[in-house]
Amino acid sequence: MKKRLFVSALSVVLLLSFAACGSTSATESKTTASGQQVSEPVVPVSEDGQNPVMNFVGIYSDEYSTEALVEAEGTEDARITLTYAGSPWFHHRTVMSGRFDPDTLAMEFSDATMTEYTYNSDGSVDEEKTTYTDGSGRAVFSYENNTLTITDYYPSGEFESIYFWGPSPDMKTVTDPDRYAAVTAMDKRQVETVVGFNVRTAYLSENWYAMAAMIRYPITINGAELADADAFLGYMIDKTVSESDRNAMLEEDFLDMFVNYQGIMMGNGEIWLSDPNYGTDAEPVLEIIAINGIVDR
Repeated sequence: MKKRLFVSALSVVLLLSFAACGSTSATESKTTASGQQVSEPVVPVSEDGQNPVMNFVGIYSDEYSTEALVEAEGTEDARITLTYAGSPWFHHRTVMSGRFDPDTLAMEFSDATMTEYTYNSDGSVDEEKTTYTDGSGRAVFSYENNTLTITDYYPSGEFESIYFWGPSPDMKTVTDPDRYAAVTAMDKRQVETVVGFNVRTAYLSENWYAMAAMIRYPITINGAELADADAFLGYMIDKTVSESDRNAMLEEDFLDMFVNYQGIMMGNGEIWLSDPNYGTDAEPVLEIIAINGIVDR
């Protein structure tokens, strides 16, 4: 749930930032059946000639781990970036743009370009290749149900995809390569496929020796301030991970983890990471600054 709320928040930020250019209303809050407050794009009143696609900027997604990022270009054009990420080691990105028609709420495109990326286990790019260029089709927005429908025109026939505003429940995404740039200069892939994987593995396996080398000291756990690795290992000798926190970390997939000025959060706050070298010329390194969910055996 944490990731879904965060991406929705990102969509709201995008909508509000574009709305500042001239529309009087960009989002509307409503309460879901579960009581969750959700902001959705609505028809704003525009009186200053702003790009009409600003009414639709944000992140849309389908049920197959694909995100559609909608942006405004100039005063009349739209730009759509589709990113598919079925796993941390492979994704492809398709970019298309064209003139947006406010009467039909549609954009015709003929410049779609797809690029595929595969990654090594350390997060570095293994291969980058262009799959196709000059792809054509039509993108249509809907106010009524907050959807984006993209129809691709292939020689073999038309293919239609529907994207919903906001993230899908099973979203795995690599939408923003600068997602963690506010707290570290480390490459996003390394953050997620190396650091995230190693930290989660150590936490779930209760490999305190491995975790001891990942910590920035001193660290405070359950009120106990631990000055160094020896103190940490001594404290953890009779400790275990609570069942609820273990379950939360089992659901952590490392992709698009929550981040703010304090650092990067894993799970529901079981682990927080931060980079002491951020803003310097030193090599970026993520260290554990908080560990939660630790209880006596």
